[in-house]
Amino acid sequence: MLSALMSQRSLAIWSWRTLWAVFGILLHPAVASRAATALPAPRMTFLDNGNVRIGMDLALGGAVTFISGKDHPGNLINSADLGRQIQMSHYSGPWPYEVGDKKPHPAWVGLGWNPIQTGDCHLNPSEVVEHRNDGKELYIRCLPMQWPLDNVRGDCVFETWTTLEGPLIHMRFRCTNRRADRTQYRPCPQELPAVYTISKLSRLMSYTGDRPFTGAPLTLVVNDWHKPWPWTRFLATEGWAALVDDDGWGLGVFKADGLEFHGGIHGDARSDDPKHGSTAYVAPIHHENFDHNIVYEHRTEFLVGRLEEMRRRFNAMADRTPPVWRFQHDRQHWTVRDATDSGFPMSGAWTIRIGEGRARLENGGRCWRAEEAPSMKLRVASTGGPMTARIYWKRLGEEPFDHERSVPLELAGDGEVRSQVVQLGSSPSYSGLITGLAIELGPQSPSGQTLTLHSIELVRAKPRK
Repeated sequence: MLSALMSQRSLAIWSWRTLWAVFGILLHPAVASRAATALPAPRMTFLDNGNVRIGMDLALGGAVTFISGKDHPGNLINSADLGRQIQMSHYSGPWPYEVGDKKPHPAWVGLGWNPIQTGDCHLNPSEVVEHRNDGKELYIRCLPMQWPLDNVRGDCVFETWTTLEGPLIHMRFRCTNRRADRTQYRPCPQELPAVYTISKLSRLMSYTGDRPFTGAPLTLVVNDWHKPWPWTRFLATEGWAALVDDDGWGLGVFKADGLEFHGGIHGDARSDDPKHGSTAYVAPIHHENFDHNIVYEHRTEFLVGRLEEMRRRFNAMADRTPPVWRFQHDRQHWTVRDATDSGFPMSGAWTIRIGEGRARLENGGRCWRAEEAPSMKLRVASTGGPMTARIYWKRLGEEPFDHERSVPLELAGDGEVRSQVVQLGSSPSYSGLITGLAIELGPQSPSGQTLTLHSIELVRAKPRK
């Protein structure tokens, strides 16, 4: 029973950036011989409001290659190679990913399907097909390249919208998939986006404790870049992380619906040179089933400034209410394993077809205190006869899900949509800071079963009189 809920999360996003950093892999000689001349000259477009300046390189897919603040005019973004910068990067199957007779570079076979914004490992840059800059909003439309392959388009379109507000940078991202392969692959971690800075910003700071928004001391997140998995995975319980210098100044990253981040420092040097081999990295992470036709949108905010200002502004932007997920158009950052579902786009609800195994629906993108949301309300229908499912939760620092931290969910199986309230607080282990939910279903009855979710809502506790 527990093995069915044992999380198989991939802690490592084996991006080419990571592999290069860990193993010092050299370019293929044919690629290295043209490296100095293959890349086009930069074609920059900038937004500047007097507080912050951001620049995208139209010759490299419109990736962010420049950020500076008014008090620190130097560039904060590392561009030592094609895959650093601030850029979109998405992942899915199959593994390996091949197109016709083109096979992935041997160093990157395990990546699978991986379009990135700047280009591929053979130095073929991605193409910007449309851009607009009216001085207030900067729009980029890009045809990305498959990183592991030589000159293969990413069979998707990347778009970004960027605006400035004081020291804040607001970015909206969209990936529109156009894959011929309709296979439903397992969920993969997505970088939202990948952020690489100069290594002078070597201190990775966040709040990772169980009392977010109380002013509790921040956490210095450390990593050992010599290990096979160089970056640190951590839960930023206030939804933000920052790369700062020894004086506490640098670049902050905030995701309103974020919790999991990866990051760290690579290399022993500390440099303010954007072309230096050492670098610092951070990325908000969501695990997603990345459908063949998905239109995947998200927002991320950045702030150039001091650590205390980052925390103040980001915490003011945070949504501190218990989460509500409405499955009208997409999975709302939930994933499905060991089952198939209705795919993207949804028509007002999320339908899961239960197979021979125990299906798992899982969400780990938000956190809340158990006492603030002691019950869960579901708008749900099921078919195939009565079934007892289970709702699991995790508290901060707990991996994986455990039967002791669960309650039953009774499903009628008659196809009728019902509002069902589950008292999570009836379990003494529902306490502290909750950082993940899962629903376990199945296996199917002889006639087959489906579950259709319209919404899941964590219900606030009634105020005491």
